[in-house]
Amino acid sequence: MYIYGFSARVLMDSGASHSFISARFASCLDVTPDCMTYMLYVSTPTGTSMYTDSVYRSCEMSIEGISLYADLIVLPIRDFDVILGMDWLSAHCACMDCYNKTVYFCIPDGTTFLFKGDKGFSTPIISFIQASRYLEKGCEGYLAYIIDRRKEKG
Repeated sequence: MYIYGFSARVLMDSGASHSFISARFASCLDVTPDCMTYMLYVSTPTGTSMYTDSVYRSCEMSIEGISLYADLIVLPIRDFDVILGMDWLSAHCACMDCYNKTVYFCIPDGTTFLFKGDKGFSTPIISFIQASRYLEKGCEGYLAYIIDRRKEKG
């Protein structure tokens, strides 16, 4: 899934009432958040809680090549870049099949599509240009040199 063209680690969470974006991931986007007219109190499954009043309205997302939009509330989350909660899932008539790790969507214009989730975390490979943009905006970067010493069977 992509947010404004950037590859994002996204959790579709039917247990979340709202949708959220990581403050760190959001800082790498060329978009300015809005200030909500109220302070939102958010409780997490780990028992911690926090307040926020920042939201990115109508964030452009791409799923399976289809453009969709979400209002994403800023939180200092770490494990995911975006959490799509019931506000977004219900607006897009999402039906989750947890066993097969798929989500069926029927968006308001009548378009239907199926999204197949990843089986685990994988680090996406990004281009030099994307990496440069992230670094220019203050994101952390790491350079790794990897040698695969396993022998190919042939």
